[in-house]
Amino acid sequence: MDQQPNGSKDTAGEPATASDRLVADMLGLFNKYERERAAARAAQGDTNTYGLEPYEEVHRLANQFEEARAADRTLEQFLDHLAEDFHFDDVRALRTATAAVQAAMGRIALAAREKGMSPDRIANETGYTASRIAQFLREERKRRGDAAK
Repeated sequence: MDQQPNGSKDTAGEPATASDRLVADMLGLFNKYERERAAARAAQGDTNTYGLEPYEEVHRLANQFEEARAADRTLEQFLDHLAEDFHFDDVRALRTATAAVQAAMGRIALAAREKGMSPDRIANETGYTASRIAQFLREERKRRGDAAK
């Protein structure tokens, strides 16, 4: 039998039709191109060889959570799905990343402040309160030894 009832593959596992073979070949070429491009970028010292946005998955997860929380009826479904998908090592990695960002928040806030961003805007964009941002700024200036600024 050369073709299964759905017309997609023959018994050897190869695409059954000419158009299926063409699509498979094109996808193979795209994948080869991406691998070669990534290898060339890595050879030049690029650490983001596939050009991915840093923390893209974290942003996606945060957005999905906010959307589910806003549409309260889907929050439970979202949490159930998250519980199915996450493993303990995922939880540990996210908790550790959260701790790292928390520890760096004074530096992050002060760098933004030194570029002219107001504490209120920093608070709005990070989800912290303005008073917490002010506290981060005081602590970071103290750590750096320039508390008088």
